[in-house]
Amino acid sequence: MGMTGIFGIESGFQTLMECDTLLLLGADFACGQFYPDKATIIQVDRDGTHLGRRHPVDLGVVGDIGPTLDALLPMLAPREDRSFLDECISHRDKALAKRAKEEEAGEGELIHPQHLTALLDRHAADDALFTADGGSPMVWVLRHIRVNGRRRTLTSLLHGTMANAMPQALGLQKAFPGRQVISLSGDGGLAMLLGDLLTAVQENLPIKVVVYNNSSLNFVELEQKVEGLLDNYTDLKNSDFGRLAEVIGFYGRTVTRSEDLEAAVREFLAQPGPALLDVHSNRAELVMPPQIEARQVAGTALYAAKTVLGGRIEDVKDLVGNFLKK
Repeated sequence: MGMTGIFGIESGFQTLMECDTLLLLGADFACGQFYPDKATIIQVDRDGTHLGRRHPVDLGVVGDIGPTLDALLPMLAPREDRSFLDECISHRDKALAKRAKEEEAGEGELIHPQHLTALLDRHAADDALFTADGGSPMVWVLRHIRVNGRRRTLTSLLHGTMANAMPQALGLQKAFPGRQVISLSGDGGLAMLLGDLLTAVQENLPIKVVVYNNSSLNFVELEQKVEGLLDNYTDLKNSDFGRLAEVIGFYGRTVTRSEDLEAAVREFLAQPGPALLDVHSNRAELVMPPQIEARQVAGTALYAAKTVLGGRIEDVKDLVGNFLKK
């Protein structure tokens, strides 16, 4: 049904919130507001200290997942009523249609990060390894990279680390030299660790680095807006990362127009050595949670009012325009 939580989609959220029994298998999901209020919650974990530490549970079981399921499954009675399943599938179909619309190409200089990620998903190897920086790239990899049992995604969900993607890619490429490794890097994250690009050249690691270049610490900026704050200290004055990569020894290319993007992605992924693709993506793109809370609406409205009073009407027009597209 898809993920739940702030990075999830509507179908995953609805399925968990409306269920009557929730079985947590080795899960350590921290966001209490995304647990169902009325369901019976059962948690299985080999570490007893994890039971109930994120949210109260009705039954905690210490044990490995495999043997526990082997013992549990024969005790379950088959059911013929599939009304809840059909309802969940309906939510899933709507969520997938919404995701497909978000992945459509923009026009001219409008490059949607969802479209970029969908192109990476389409053209990457079937067993590719993906890493993503904490912030917006992490959202896009979790929502728009389709797993197939062979692909793997690696982020920093526990710590929310900035600039984790490219170093993780270096390690994965060293550990799995025969597989394609793709780093979804924010512009702020990459700028923090530019020197490590030299490591890829020095160690002959053919990592592929995609820069989501929106000239901002974008997720921090979104958090400020939701809290009703004018965005401060989030602007980034970026260099041309494509040209900079070439100087270091990478294949490098910068893309600023949507119609050039797919060919650039294919060429970038086909490079035999380390490669970097600098993509100028939409700064005003919104990361929408599966459920919008009244507090978030009020905070964003306060931000809009402050922005208008501060003479930044274009910022509000961009924000409203992107919201209406959602």
